[in-house]
Amino acid sequence: MPLIEWSDQYSVGLEIFDNEHKKLVAIINELHDSFERGVDRSVTEHALDELVDYTVQHFGHEEQYFDAWGYPEKAAHVISHQQLREQVLEYRASIVAKGSIALALELIVFLRFWLLGHIMSEDKKFCQFLREKGVR
Repeated sequence: MPLIEWSDQYSVGLEIFDNEHKKLVAIINELHDSFERGVDRSVTEHALDELVDYTVQHFGHEEQYFDAWGYPEKAAHVISHQQLREQVLEYRASIVAKGSIALALELIVFLRFWLLGHIMSEDKKFCQFLREKGVR
């Protein structure tokens, strides 16, 4: 069973960002499943790398829209992105160095709460701004 079930309540009203959020959810679920199945470290490290890479890509995409549309709350939103990137990279380094399943599970739980909370507050607010500007 997936850790996160996508629900319409998580929709930000813009398909492009909903699809990216669904991809992040899928990566987190894949990482969670890899721990439940007890796969080897190389699979876990690959999933962690995919998570880091896609998170950076997604945040970069959002930040392009901040600039293009003059989002007034850009600075705070960018800071939250930077903080998450740093935390995920720190977790990844610790997990790889220690091979700790417990630490990896801690990361997954943290990401679940962070991502869903971020979508429900910051991203919904940002996408509402974009829709008001006519972005579809």
